Amino acid sequence: MSSIDQEINQLASSIDNAKSQIERESKFVEQANKQFEANLLAFKHYFPDIYERFVSYQPTDKFNLFVNNNGSGNITDTKLNVPFYSEDPILQSQKQVDDAIALPEVCRVDQSVIEHLSNETNFVHVDLLKSIGVVYNKAKSELPPNNKLDDVIPSVIIFGVGLGYHLSYLNEQVKASYINIFEPNEDYFFGSLFCFDWANYLKRIDDQGSALYIGIGVPEEELYEELYRRAQYLGAFSISNSFFYQHYPSQEVNELIEKIKINFHQFFMGWGFFDDALMSIAHTLENTQKDINLLVQHDKLPTEIEKFPIFIVANGPSLDKDIEVIRAMKDEVVLVSCNSATTALLKQGIIPDFHVALERTKATADFLTAFITPEQRKKIGLITVNVMYPEVPELFGWCGVGFKGNEPGTSIYHIAEYIKTQKITTTVGYCNPLVGNTALSFFASKKFKEIYLFGVDNGYVDPNHHHSKASYYYNDKGSTIHNPLKMGNEMVVEGNFGKKVITDHFMYTGKEQMERLLESFKGTHLNCYNCSDGTKIEGALPLHSSDILLDQQPTTKQHVIQFIKQECYKPFDKSIDAKEYLDFDIFESICSSMVEILEQPMNSREQALENLLASLRFLYSFKQEARYAHLYLILEGECLYTSSILLSALYNFGTSEEALPYYSDALVLWIDFLKQAPTYYRERWNQLSDYSFDYSKPSVENIEN
Repeated sequence: MSSIDQEINQLASSIDNAKSQIERESKFVEQANKQFEANLLAFKHYFPDIYERFVSYQPTDKFNLFVNNNGSGNITDTKLNVPFYSEDPILQSQKQVDDAIALPEVCRVDQSVIEHLSNETNFVHVDLLKSIGVVYNKAKSELPPNNKLDDVIPSVIIFGVGLGYHLSYLNEQVKASYINIFEPNEDYFFGSLFCFDWANYLKRIDDQGSALYIGIGVPEEELYEELYRRAQYLGAFSISNSFFYQHYPSQEVNELIEKIKINFHQFFMGWGFFDDALMSIAHTLENTQKDINLLVQHDKLPTEIEKFPIFIVANGPSLDKDIEVIRAMKDEVVLVSCNSATTALLKQGIIPDFHVALERTKATADFLTAFITPEQRKKIGLITVNVMYPEVPELFGWCGVGFKGNEPGTSIYHIAEYIKTQKITTTVGYCNPLVGNTALSFFASKKFKEIYLFGVDNGYVDPNHHHSKASYYYNDKGSTIHNPLKMGNEMVVEGNFGKKVITDHFMYTGKEQMERLLESFKGTHLNCYNCSDGTKIEGALPLHSSDILLDQQPTTKQHVIQFIKQECYKPFDKSIDAKEYLDFDIFESICSSMVEILEQPMNSREQALENLLASLRFLYSFKQEARYAHLYLILEGECLYTSSILLSALYNFGTSEEALPYYSDALVLWIDFLKQAPTYYRERWNQLSDYSFDYSKPSVENIEN
């Protein structure tokens, strides 16, 4: 064959290929447009917000949806500028699903330590967890680890939609009660509307009774917060024992998954439990009848007040290096001391203007009377929350109280308050779990704009230097006499000034709560300066204390303090009596209904999971019922902790048949508690904390921060 004939044949072949491609594209466009319309209608029904975003969406210039030789849709990777899929994306996606299931990435929680909790406080909560922990450890010792992915699981978290080819097949292989789908790239999701049958998928998920969340356009760095907020809204059980599925390579997603693993405990931190909840009610109802003052909100403070500098001093080890700066500037600022930091300041001859306390047990009163003299306390104002042990406000010359959110005591007072006045007092957000969180939240919520943090370390560089050496933790020789309570595994994180800092889960949660608070005030001109040599706090500007330059103020410190006491607070309305809204009978009905659900027959992990989640969903239905929200809150924390252990016992070991007897034994303990809970509530709703601590004796642990 001559070269001319070869060229003619190649040209003919190219024309045929081009013609075939045109035909494929024409057929694809026709099918894709029909699919797009059907998908939009489905989203209009199930997710109207997504429909509104994409009904007239204009993709970016990088968007390139094209057709493979087999007629399937493909898209260009916007970062690498190469095809996202192979020539057969459906087969490729199915293989990816099979490989992921064969070696599943599952975030399971090891509950081994629960059995060995100490119970110096005699809380029924601790007794319950310990008893369930015994069963969990029995299962762990007698059964092999469960490294397989069950056909029915509590939760799946899918990172990446791409064009959606993996979604239906994944759901066919593994049914999850809670499905979370994240796609940071809006262009990819837009492309999936042409290629994937979302309409059928959404209907199938709805028919099988799973809860589905789809987060589109959430940047990788914000996915953790999005997942955290969703878990807080639905309940932490919605992400328990999560199977992580990653559809396409992403360093950001890899880091996100690792972050979720490290911080998975946060999703189950209710910062409350049954005994705590009853104390919340008892303390609140007594405090609201006392001659103390309630925090009120201002839309805006006077300019000379809002820009006056606030020094918040916590008892981290870095406080020692800043004591002299604080001493030099104490007359030019409002000095706010967090719990045991007051002992460090007083030892240096510095009297704070306000002392902040959070811990609700009687041990707080023991601490204050043991280490701060009556004469000193009379010179200091107390800032605290409504759940505080009622004797504590009486120890100070002045006391201001804010309502702590997510508390049954707060909720029941709000019911009575609204019925009487048609108004509800605002709560103070993000004030847990450390006293530094409380102090920052109070002054940020009061609309102060210049806040400086000292000793807010949320960790330490030297394990032997865990607090200020001037505080009660140490003797005059600098030796530890009161070791701090450590909660959770230790980890090393980025420091405020570059060095690495040792922290634990509890303190790290305090850091993240500060970050959430500061994020909520973004755009309000709040300036928060972190002078602490501890963990880095996003949203707070690192500033060495030696670099602080205070402006000349148009008013005095005493004027600001008087403004805070007289204008930021008002006396409690003692005519509001919340006792008539305790609702003992309704609470008993809630517990009985949960027991009835949990006692339904179960012959498999699937049935056990279905019963447990049904009981939790029943309880969570009261979360949105303002009239009975306090009853939900009484059980919420207990359910968070208990369901976490129960699900771990159900899924962490052995096969379904092997694990079920152990799970059943643990479940009986939870059911027995629910049967007794109404009696506990009736008998203990007005019992104040009786947990005391003898601070005169050196200790291994204590509750102070």
